[in-house]
Amino acid sequence: MSYPIHQQVYTTTNATTNTSTFPINSGSSGQFLYSNGTSPTWSDTITISNHQNPGTLTVKGNAEFDGDIKLQGKSLNDTLSKIEERLAILHPNEKLEEKWVKLKELRKQYMELEADILEKEKIMEILKR
Repeated sequence: MSYPIHQQVYTTTNATTNTSTFPINSGSSGQFLYSNGTSPTWSDTITISNHQNPGTLTVKGNAEFDGDIKLQGKSLNDTLSKIEERLAILHPNEKLEEKWVKLKELRKQYMELEADILEKEKIMEILKR
């Protein structure tokens, strides 16, 4: 019995075609079976390219990255840090606040004062119009 090998990458456990799943019992652990549509090959390393959308990465669902992401040469981590600093976004230490009641009280006072100032700025902006 033979199955069509579609152009894609299969692991050493099993492969799925449009019609069925079948075991692949060759190759060493960690190798890939790659098919270009005509001749399948086992390999330790493989380069996969998408000729329809070159240079595009599409992620459906959640993604986690170890390391930094660069957008047109700009570090996403650095950019977000600068934005947080510019907007004075605080990152409270809740464990420390559990030990130090005064610290928790100060954060609450800060948040109340900040809300009050923001409300006053909105009122001033409306009055300027």
